[in-house]
Amino acid sequence: MHSFALLVVALILSVVVLAVDNVTEPISTFISRPDLQVPALNVSIQNSDPVDGFAPGYLFICPYQSTQHGPYIYDKFGHLVWTGYNASLGNNNTMDMKLCTFQGSDHLCMWQGKQKQGYGLGQGVVLNNNYQPVAYVNTGDGESADIHEFNMINGGDSALFTAYRWFPYDLSAFPITANPSWLMEGVFQEINVTTGEVIFDWHSTVHVNPSGSYVAPASSDVSGNGTAVAPWDYFHINSVDKSSVTNNYLISSRHMSAIYCIDSSDGSIVWQLSCGGVNASFVVEGFNFSFQHDARFVLENDTHTIISIFDNASNGFNGSATESSGMVISIDLNAKIATLLSRTVAPIPGGILSDSQGNTQILSNGAVFHGWGSVAAISETNSKGEAVLFASYGAYPVMNYRAYSYPWNGFPLDKPALVAPAQTQNYSTPIVAYVSWNGATEVKSWRFWGSTSNAGPFSNMGMVNKAGFETTFTSPVYNPFIFVEAVGFNGESWANSSTITVSQIDTNGNGIVSTSTPLPLSVSSSMPAGMTSSVSFNSTTVSMVVANLTTISSMATFAISSAASSAAASASATSSPSAAEMHDVGLAKTLALCVAALAIFVTI
Repeated sequence: MHSFALLVVALILSVVVLAVDNVTEPISTFISRPDLQVPALNVSIQNSDPVDGFAPGYLFICPYQSTQHGPYIYDKFGHLVWTGYNASLGNNNTMDMKLCTFQGSDHLCMWQGKQKQGYGLGQGVVLNNNYQPVAYVNTGDGESADIHEFNMINGGDSALFTAYRWFPYDLSAFPITANPSWLMEGVFQEINVTTGEVIFDWHSTVHVNPSGSYVAPASSDVSGNGTAVAPWDYFHINSVDKSSVTNNYLISSRHMSAIYCIDSSDGSIVWQLSCGGVNASFVVEGFNFSFQHDARFVLENDTHTIISIFDNASNGFNGSATESSGMVISIDLNAKIATLLSRTVAPIPGGILSDSQGNTQILSNGAVFHGWGSVAAISETNSKGEAVLFASYGAYPVMNYRAYSYPWNGFPLDKPALVAPAQTQNYSTPIVAYVSWNGATEVKSWRFWGSTSNAGPFSNMGMVNKAGFETTFTSPVYNPFIFVEAVGFNGESWANSSTITVSQIDTNGNGIVSTSTPLPLSVSSSMPAGMTSSVSFNSTTVSMVVANLTTISSMATFAISSAASSAAASASATSSPSAAEMHDVGLAKTLALCVAALAIFVTI
């Protein structure tokens, strides 16, 4: 009885605590999936007009340094569609989930691995529309796939990767005292996905002298200092694209503040786009960029090349503007002039200055979609230049490398998750059920079925339209056994949940709580899917828990608010709360939960 009371209090108080933690990381929780604590999207700009509003599709993000890091899909109203969080991955991160073509159909491609200081060591992962892994893609020649690019091209026949490689290098001309001194170079490869063959391999030190770097040794958080444990990262490659017209490559070097077009036949530099530097190929008219990310081909012909970039305009230590932006640039190859065609900024007062990461995606309807990198936010601007979507999902240290907007059809293999907590007997709504189905995009409504016997027959209890990730269903008719059917947009039946037992609290105050909610295959659980657990309790216990809830919630809120106020006061005087102050907030939460649980335990 004590353990049940503590469990009830912990679950209720966790909602109370999370609800007030809106400064650092707002969280969404779900009754049907109590294992999930997903980033909550705060959508502050939303235009769903079919003509001038946001483009059809879903939001793709991979937040990290969050409570449950991993790949996520949301709709553009802020509702969770799919979480790929997997506790078994531990500290490994997922980056850059995007739609890709593989074996003739749409898949999800992403990078997974260990994130280091400014780079990563991992592999490319491909999931089908059942969210099952169907391919793992790696770099060749002993390199390890880096965070910055896993880009499937040629219909999924080949893939582009970045890699980081370090080795002893004579850096006596630079302010480095280490002997021997170490240099980190940027590498990219094109890989045959089926065979693993290296189709093309490029190394920055062969073509770009370190003397042109804008990031000196020991000058930033990712620069390195030239030692064996922290090689100088003079180049910092962060994107690779390939032209379908010329077959040449387009790469971005953050630390050179330059974009390079690379000849696919011999690796030579065809041209360099930069706002300065002795090797710049073009006159840049009326704009500037620096420390950029995500260079992509947009359009090409014999005389002009149009590209898009995400201009960070800062690396946190130096900068060229007060806000980051997405740029579309036209390059006149004959006149040797680069012209800015469009520039989009974050649609909030003062914009956003993203010190790292970020991307610019040109959508098929001419809209521009942005992930704001080190600032956990996304935005969409229509072809008229009007902001039609803005959402945030956390504050520092929560970050997201890139974000995208894509259409998607997901068909999970697991069953819908269904929970119906015990209700008081003869209550006006003896059944309140909660249903969700992680990753399912084709469900329009939920049809509920009930029976007095686990073996049936089952009768139709009613239908309710799907409402976000989790839908609530209430019924004035009590059935001790229920299941739910997922119904599609054309009336088709997609799947049924497991049958669960709906318990009641009788007039004597006794009852049984039973659940048999299946967990998805990707979620680790100590209880196998379909197993039923029961625990007896008395209504007096519940009444005492509820009676104490207000006082306990106040204690928790006061403890959290006090610590948060201290952190906020520090933030007003400095750029952000200190680690110690943020630790105090977390400690206050823990103490509040402990005090609350102890109070209930003593009462019972």
